[in-house]
Amino acid sequence: MKEIESFVKSIVSDLPMNDQEKEDLKEELISHLNEHVKELIIKGHSKDEAVIHAIQSFGSENELNWEIKKAIFPLYKVIRYLWNVVFVTVILCIASYSIMEYYHPEFDNSLPIYSIVTEMLLVAIIAGVVEIFYEAFISVSKSKYFTNPWFFFLVPTLLLGILLSFSLLNNPGNYKEGLWADLFAIPIGALAYIISRQLFTSLFVRNKNEYKRTTVK
Repeated sequence: MKEIESFVKSIVSDLPMNDQEKEDLKEELISHLNEHVKELIIKGHSKDEAVIHAIQSFGSENELNWEIKKAIFPLYKVIRYLWNVVFVTVILCIASYSIMEYYHPEFDNSLPIYSIVTEMLLVAIIAGVVEIFYEAFISVSKSKYFTNPWFFFLVPTLLLGILLSFSLLNNPGNYKEGLWADLFAIPIGALAYIISRQLFTSLFVRNKNEYKRTTVK
């Protein structure tokens, strides 16, 4: 039944599991739903009605997805958020250092600790607000396309980058000797953030047992 397969696929699509585990869980959920459909048909419901009732009885895909994630890895979102903040801060610091070294190699371009801490706090605040907004958005949106993290984070970033490019082209004198990097700090950080999100998922899938042991401790 396509409706059931689509429903289950949306539940397991981004779970922190390898492909085989996802497939096993998918088959288990589909089997359970199909059994429920058969029971409803025996009670007098039409096939279409039975499918709709069975899916509704399961609950929201987003809620089920999150409940399974919590069961597998209780601190999944918290650790992912901290990982993202550190990752983005490191990328921005490396970019800043590299640009300053390129334009002014004669200076000591090492970044002071207070500068790194300040940047990390700014990244943490911005990332936290965006994540809250994203969670609120996916809780009300029915579109799987618009709630895809790559679309949600990357498209606004690209649009902002294009708009800022016009400012750079129109006023190149204002962005000499690496100052253009400050102009693109948010797009660069946002791009690093979505890459970090995907990297975390990939690493977690490959090292799930190690993460589990870490959370238990």
